Amino acid sequence: MALDKFERLEDGLSRLLEAYEALSAENRELLASQGPKEEELAALREKVSRLEKERDQVRERVDGLLARLETLMQGA
Repeated sequence: MALDKFERLEDGLSRLLEAYEALSAENRELLASQGPKEEELAALREKVSRLEKERDQVRERVDGLLARLETLMQGA
Protein backbone atom coordinates (compact mmCIF):
# COMPACT_ATOMS: atom_id res chain seq x y z
CA MET A 1 0.00 0.00 0.00
CA ALA A 2 2.74 2.45 0.95
CA LEU A 3 4.67 1.49 -2.16
CA ASP A 4 1.63 2.24 -4.35
CA LYS A 5 1.40 5.73 -2.92
CA PHE A 6 5.11 6.23 -3.42
CA GLU A 7 4.87 5.02 -7.03
CA ARG A 8 1.95 7.38 -7.73
CA LEU A 9 3.91 10.22 -6.17
CA GLU A 10 6.94 9.29 -8.24
CA ASP A 11 4.84 9.11 -11.44
CA GLY A 12 3.21 12.45 -10.67
CA LEU A 13 6.57 14.04 -10.01
CA SER A 14 7.97 12.60 -13.26
CA ARG A 15 5.05 14.03 -15.26
CA LEU A 16 5.46 17.37 -13.52
CA LEU A 17 9.17 17.47 -14.36
CA GLU A 18 8.49 16.53 -17.99
CA ALA A 19 5.90 19.30 -18.25
CA TYR A 20 8.35 21.74 -16.67
CA GLU A 21 11.09 20.78 -19.12
CA ALA A 22 8.71 21.11 -22.08
CA LEU A 23 7.54 24.53 -20.92
CA SER A 24 11.11 25.65 -20.29
CA ALA A 25 12.09 24.62 -23.82
CA GLU A 26 9.08 26.44 -25.26
CA ASN A 27 9.96 29.53 -23.24
CA ARG A 28 13.54 29.48 -24.57
CA GLU A 29 12.22 29.21 -28.14
CA LEU A 30 9.84 32.11 -27.61
CA LEU A 31 12.58 34.27 -26.14
CA ALA A 32 14.86 33.42 -29.06
CA SER A 33 12.19 34.39 -31.58
CA GLN A 34 11.45 37.63 -29.75
CA GLY A 35 14.79 39.23 -30.72
CA PRO A 36 14.19 39.30 -34.48
CA LYS A 37 10.63 40.54 -33.93
CA GLU A 38 11.91 43.44 -31.86
CA GLU A 39 14.40 44.31 -34.60
CA GLU A 40 11.64 44.16 -37.20
CA LEU A 41 9.43 46.38 -35.05
CA ALA A 42 12.24 48.94 -34.65
CA ALA A 43 12.80 48.97 -38.42
CA LEU A 44 9.09 49.48 -39.07
CA ARG A 45 8.91 52.31 -36.55
CA GLU A 46 11.86 53.98 -38.26
CA LYS A 47 10.16 53.58 -41.64
CA VAL A 48 6.92 55.09 -40.32
CA SER A 49 8.85 58.02 -38.89
CA ARG A 50 10.65 58.58 -42.20
CA LEU A 51 7.36 58.41 -44.14
CA GLU A 52 5.70 60.86 -41.74
CA LYS A 53 8.54 63.34 -42.27
CA GLU A 54 8.27 62.88 -46.02
CA ARG A 55 4.51 63.42 -45.87
CA ASP A 56 5.00 66.62 -43.89
CA GLN A 57 7.52 67.89 -46.45
CA VAL A 58 5.13 67.12 -49.31
CA ARG A 59 2.32 68.88 -47.46
CA GLU A 60 4.47 71.97 -46.97
CA ARG A 61 5.42 72.05 -50.64
CA VAL A 62 1.80 71.63 -51.75
CA ASP A 63 0.71 74.38 -49.35
CA GLY A 64 3.43 76.64 -50.80
CA LEU A 65 2.32 75.90 -54.36
CA LEU A 66 -1.31 76.57 -53.47
CA ALA A 67 -0.35 79.87 -51.85
CA ARG A 68 1.60 80.87 -54.96
CA LEU A 69 -1.31 79.86 -57.17
CA GLU A 70 -3.74 81.86 -55.05
CA THR A 71 -1.44 84.91 -55.28
CA LEU A 72 -1.30 84.53 -59.06
CA MET A 73 -5.08 84.18 -59.25
CA GLN A 74 -5.60 87.32 -57.20
CA GLY A 75 -3.20 89.29 -59.36
CA ALA A 76 -4.87 88.25 -62.58
